[in-house]
Amino acid sequence: MAQSELLHLVPDARLVLRDILRGSRGPVQPPIRSEIFGLERFAQHGRSLGEAHRAAKATSRGANFFPRLRGNIQVLREAHRYIGIQASTGYDISPAAEWLLDNFHLIEAQLKEIHDGLPRGYFRTLPTLLDEPLAGLPRVYGIAWAFVAHTDGAFDDDLLVRFLSAYQETRELNLSEMWALPTTLRVVLIENLRRLAERVATNKAAREVANLCSDKLATTSLHELQRLLTLLNQRGVGPVFLAQMAQRLQEDGSGTQAKDMAAYREWLREALPDLAAVQTQQPLDQAADNLSVSNAVTSLRAIGDADWPDIIARSSPLMRMMLTSSVFEAEDIGTRDQTLHGIEALAKRSGRGEVSVGQTLLTLMRAAGDSQSAGASHWLRGTGRPKLVRALGLHASAAFPWRSVMRQSALPVYLGTLLLGTTGLVGWMLWRYTAGLTGPDAPLWLSLLAGTLMVFPASEAVVAVINRLISESARPQHLPRLALGQGIPPEHRVMVVIPAMLTSTASCKSLTHRLLLHYLANPESNTQFALLTDWADAEAQQVSSDRDLLDHAAMLVRALNTRYSGTPMQHAAAPRFILLHRERTFSKTEQRWIGWERKRGKLEQLVAALAQGDTAAFLDLGDISHIAAGTQYIVTLDSDTHLPPGRLRELVGVAAHPHNQPRLDPGGQFVASGYGILQPRIATPLPEPKNFTLFHWLFAGQGGIDPYSAASSEVYQDVFREGTFTGKGLINVQAVHAVLSGRLPEDRVLSHDLLEGSMARCAAVTNITLLEDAPFHADVAASRVHRWTRGDWQLLPFLLNPGRYRFRAINRWKMFDNLRRSLVAPMSLGLLLMALGSTVVSPWAALVLVLAAFSAGPLMGSMAGFSPSRDDLAKRHFYYLAVVDLMRAVWGGMWHLAQLLAQALMAIDAIVRALYRVAVSRRHLLQWITAEAAQAQAATGFADVLRQHWREPAVALMLLALLLVAATPVPGLAWLLCLLWAGSPVWVWWTSRTAPESDQAALPVPDQAYLEGVARDTWRF
Repeated sequence: MAQSELLHLVPDARLVLRDILRGSRGPVQPPIRSEIFGLERFAQHGRSLGEAHRAAKATSRGANFFPRLRGNIQVLREAHRYIGIQASTGYDISPAAEWLLDNFHLIEAQLKEIHDGLPRGYFRTLPTLLDEPLAGLPRVYGIAWAFVAHTDGAFDDDLLVRFLSAYQETRELNLSEMWALPTTLRVVLIENLRRLAERVATNKAAREVANLCSDKLATTSLHELQRLLTLLNQRGVGPVFLAQMAQRLQEDGSGTQAKDMAAYREWLREALPDLAAVQTQQPLDQAADNLSVSNAVTSLRAIGDADWPDIIARSSPLMRMMLTSSVFEAEDIGTRDQTLHGIEALAKRSGRGEVSVGQTLLTLMRAAGDSQSAGASHWLRGTGRPKLVRALGLHASAAFPWRSVMRQSALPVYLGTLLLGTTGLVGWMLWRYTAGLTGPDAPLWLSLLAGTLMVFPASEAVVAVINRLISESARPQHLPRLALGQGIPPEHRVMVVIPAMLTSTASCKSLTHRLLLHYLANPESNTQFALLTDWADAEAQQVSSDRDLLDHAAMLVRALNTRYSGTPMQHAAAPRFILLHRERTFSKTEQRWIGWERKRGKLEQLVAALAQGDTAAFLDLGDISHIAAGTQYIVTLDSDTHLPPGRLRELVGVAAHPHNQPRLDPGGQFVASGYGILQPRIATPLPEPKNFTLFHWLFAGQGGIDPYSAASSEVYQDVFREGTFTGKGLINVQAVHAVLSGRLPEDRVLSHDLLEGSMARCAAVTNITLLEDAPFHADVAASRVHRWTRGDWQLLPFLLNPGRYRFRAINRWKMFDNLRRSLVAPMSLGLLLMALGSTVVSPWAALVLVLAAFSAGPLMGSMAGFSPSRDDLAKRHFYYLAVVDLMRAVWGGMWHLAQLLAQALMAIDAIVRALYRVAVSRRHLLQWITAEAAQAQAATGFADVLRQHWREPAVALMLLALLLVAATPVPGLAWLLCLLWAGSPVWVWWTSRTAPESDQAALPVPDQAYLEGVARDTWRF
């Protein structure tokens, strides 16, 4: 309807009313509503619809999956705005309009969710209908349309399951279609709400026009009314307009001349002969619309709350068939999805139906001779895949797609890429920025020296770039897991342990409190929580304070059992909290009395106690030292590690899956397949304001975890199917005992995590996250690096003799890479000094290379953070965080440059100490201090920091003097770098300062009560 014509005929009409009644928009489409079916009638309809539907494979040029979605948004908002105006001005509105008005926030949220999160590429792969009226649209759209029509939009999962089951008696649906159904149902409901909202709004608008005309009937001719009726008929609301006119004529007839009344009544009789029928039908239509709107709004909520995995399991023949496998039935939803996606891919490759492929897979699973082969993962992703594809009649090349082929040669390709990148970068640097080496008389040794110094920072930059590219491009691998919906069962009993040292009564209290927090977050029945403790190192086997500390720790553990243990019978059989403590033994290398082999020894003796029942290594403390029989796993955590709710069950679920269970080589020397150790991802918790430091902000990353996040990429796991053990994770008792018991030499191994992970085969489980505090003080972090460097170089004999321990090539590379990384800082310092002290290498090029070594990875990661993964993010906040990450990467690189001298001296000290101790003295190979002691030793006052770090300024000033004496070609850069290094104590003190205590007043009592209520609601949710 042209706005100018309506304005001419009804000059008082508002703009929104004219838009709603514009004739060019065509007639309002009727609601999606048909005969209501019961259970049996739905089954009949499902079978007949399955027979009638003809579908073809989807094409990229298929029709738009969701017709009019954008238009639906506009129409619904327009109708909501008009209804809102009517309600606010005192006009009566129908119950349907009230439903739309009251629940529009829900409708708009659904619209946004569908529009922003619509995986269009996914829906383009679905089979499409060939016949009208929905030709070109996915078959699932026609199914959803029929269900909405014959339920009047009321969602009933039993009806839906019956409908889908009957449909598939004559026509098999793909699982991808089944999983598209929730979104498709919501889209059809939104389409129906659009039709209902438009119908409510246009009918209301037509009545308003009739009222306006009736108010000025004396000045409105019959010709004008006829023209107006013609325009309104274009929107299909002419009868509504006429019925309202008739009602107004009847109500206002006394104020009009009889002759005129007769003329208008005659015109009404001619325009609407069946006025009585229309007046009777309109209330019925309004009642039906009211019910349809309420059903649609309620169903939008119900679809979001429905248990779709259960619905699909009940209605999919493939799911029903696969659920006859006990392993598949016990798996969690994500693992089932992996299996079903694998079946779907093989069905497309083989041209068979998914049910046929599933039947073949199930036959192989049932004929399996061991527990591993009884799982679908073995046949879809493991060594059983070739047999499966042959059973499906596929060529052998389909057994291992290109990704699997690449995985077979992953290590040579990976190392070759690193070597090529490093040599290429070093060669380019030598060719482009080494003017002193290009002459015919340039000595060869100078070229070799410059190239050797460049190799280490260049390799660090190349490794960071390649690993970042792999992380950004590789799809994180999810290990299969069991659901364990009823909790951890007895056959998978687990013990959570905290290896620690009893140093004070405060440490005892802190350790038992941490143990309690682990239990409260993961209150599993078949779980023990243990403190695995030693006394501090001493000059004698016994110290006067030992017994008091042990008694205090035992008292605290008994108090936990008294308060939180189960029935007395359960407590007698296996107390929930236990204390396992060892006597000191004399260490020849330390020349002191220590706990045997420190943390490694504690865990090895605990594993032996669980595997063989021999608890002689631990003191008998009565009931609180009673280990539960049948413990299969240990979850070892440091004293500052947090175990968030549900993570324990998730870890055990991964370990318990047949595909992941470790299997030893024939000689029992190492784990050949499966995993003996699981390493979860470690994130940093949000720091307390009183502990916040700039150093922690620079290197701890973003604090906290996102409970809705998916797995992150871990290069070694995603590419080589093995992760790296860092000392916090799950240990399979029998497997680790078999490959590690008595295998490692005594008094030699400081960094044992890498050895254990190599021999027992470690998996990185990146979709399970633990929290662990990162150092707040630079000196604490430095002491860690010093200890790690010493430990890595003490593994040099293992690297030189890998055959004795059967290390795989990837494990040998990890050991070598740790040694390479420890030399980056010394070699980078040497390169800069060579560039500053001669004309051999460009100082600026050397500086850029060194900065790239420390900044390439973080900068690439921060730049990737500028690309949002979803459209529904708060863009301003998102880009603010991305900028913060970029600043963190830049300032982190500057920190490494400023600390380059200090880091180089520390690395040289650690390497020299380790080599001397391993080859000459054989002393202090197990030298180690606790994190608590390192924190206590860290200086906080500037004078104390300067006293501890006087060597760096002295060496920096000495280097500056030597460079000036040697007539450095770039004195300005020499001054800048040497003064930057000389300021190392200042940088350590400045970045390690804690934030001053806030003098902000405490929260008012009402605000505090409100926040406590929010916290309780969040916890209950």
